[in-house]
Amino acid sequence: MKKIYTLTLLMAAGLSFGQTFDAFTGTGPLTANGWTHHSGSASDQVTILTTSSDSGNSLYYPGLAASTGNRIAIAAGNNEDLNKPLATPVTEGSVYYSALIKVQNTTGLNENGVAGDYFLGFTVNTGNGMAPNPEVTAFYGRLYVKKGTAENTVNIGVLNTSGGTVAPSYVATNFAVNTTLFVVVKYEFATNTATLWVNPTPGSTETAGTTNATGSSAAPTILGGMFIREGGNGTAGTGNIEIDELRAGTTFAGVTPTGTAGVKESAIAGLKVYPNPLTGNILNITSNANAAKTVAIYDVLGKQVINTTTSNTSINVSSLTSGVYMVKITEEGKTATKKLVVQ
Repeated sequence: MKKIYTLTLLMAAGLSFGQTFDAFTGTGPLTANGWTHHSGSASDQVTILTTSSDSGNSLYYPGLAASTGNRIAIAAGNNEDLNKPLATPVTEGSVYYSALIKVQNTTGLNENGVAGDYFLGFTVNTGNGMAPNPEVTAFYGRLYVKKGTAENTVNIGVLNTSGGTVAPSYVATNFAVNTTLFVVVKYEFATNTATLWVNPTPGSTETAGTTNATGSSAAPTILGGMFIREGGNGTAGTGNIEIDELRAGTTFAGVTPTGTAGVKESAIAGLKVYPNPLTGNILNITSNANAAKTVAIYDVLGKQVINTTTSNTSINVSSLTSGVYMVKITEEGKTATKKLVVQ
């Protein structure tokens, strides 16, 4: 079983309660895995991927708690909206969600200079939207995407809700396609605002993000679930995006757990990565077994900059510039991560 997370939400009375949000388990369409189709041209378009990816069948972000199981994909030209209820609805305070996303390419995305389209967020109610159930149409903390200003890049944005000018706020960075990004969104009931972080450091304290309160629809009295949306139906929309490791909670720390909750540095016996800080071009990686190793190195934006398999105890990293990196090492089926500083 994969991706069963405890969602702790704090109510005004100060009582806490746990929720389980078990996205992306099993195989096949999301509708067979706890999600409900509520709109779109067809059902069962959003499916769970069981093919190889960053780490096993999952997406991966350096420093974040280990990914497990599989991932899902939304596709350009498709049109399906799904929702899944929170075990206990939320009525006030601040609520966060985080996810790993990988925009495969710019196919099917809106051009830069327009609002873009949204594909993930909180929803007021859940269900199939058919009588006697109410329509599932009120969405908050919407995560947006569109083409970046440079070729093969995207911009990521946020909108609190609908109405008004419906102008999401975007992070002022062009992110390369086919790169795993770590996104965090916060929704605040009292101010009806949404805040976005892209690639924050897992385990860090909450800092100022990109905040948006453009949508003029009133703040909800309740948030009952989460939604995943394919938009476009043959026209520009949400494009081709893989999504993984969906978490939710009432604190920034709760949705940005560090690798100590998953991949442990002690997973490979006797592992050493040196010199660190690195001043030359050769990085040494040794262990008790000294068996063949797969080494992936990621920059602070989560972009994989080196991926190699070696039977030696050293690798050439002359392509790295000064900065901080995460080194992911796999040996004999065991995986560990180390932080690397290049001077």
